[in-house]
Amino acid sequence: MGAVYGIVVREFVRFARQRGRALSSIARPFIWLIFAGAGFATVFTGGDELDYRRYMAPGLLGMVVMFGSLLASLSTVTDRDAGVLRMLLVAPIRRSTITLGKALGATGLGTAQALVVGVILLPAVLWPGGAGLLLALAALAVSSLALGALGLVLAATMRSIENFAGVMNFVVFPMLFLSGALYPVRRLGPALRALVYLNPLAYGVDLLKHALLAEWMGAGYGGELPVLLDFAALAAFAVAGLAVAARLLAREGGAARAAFRERG
Repeated sequence: MGAVYGIVVREFVRFARQRGRALSSIARPFIWLIFAGAGFATVFTGGDELDYRRYMAPGLLGMVVMFGSLLASLSTVTDRDAGVLRMLLVAPIRRSTITLGKALGATGLGTAQALVVGVILLPAVLWPGGAGLLLALAALAVSSLALGALGLVLAATMRSIENFAGVMNFVVFPMLFLSGALYPVRRLGPALRALVYLNPLAYGVDLLKHALLAEWMGAGYGGELPVLLDFAALAAFAVAGLAVAARLLAREGGAARAAFRERG
């Protein structure tokens, strides 16, 4: 646990020193609220009782979690370039410990960024009550873990920051548009709806809708899947991602140890 704690603290210290990254993570959802919200609001059919700003709130928090968690995994690529990852891999700790530490760091960063945005955003557009806030907090945490594990899998297969950035851009926007963050997924065609079920962000956004838009469930603008299914799917994505990432890092760790012994 000491190794896990050290890895998590290092992720937070690195984030705190990157002021541009911190500011952009807070500003990004409000830019989407202003510009994308203005366009989508013209075709939104939620009625007078549910304006588009309220409908976007769960999706914006999900967006913060997605960017925060996935970008936190970028540290794995930069650590590889700097040689820090090799030092971790040859240390007398399990590869699963490194994976868990990285994933918990991404979870903490994604959740913390979403909480900051939520404190600013939610009082301005809606207030779900105590039970809704607790469910929203749980949704943020488990979504951050699942997306952080996915980011680790991507980062473990990349060998340069340029490749990681390209893959991230290819992955992030389809995940966002197929998550229900901007419109109900029930209106998508069968093929796209099938892709929605393969998207971990979709389950996180659906949980946030259950938490924040519960009073509009009857109108079809709340959560569309059972809460237990959302939690189970996110847990499955997290476990599978951690297992795959640990296996990839173990393979890289074996190569790093062999190279270390040759130099020694």
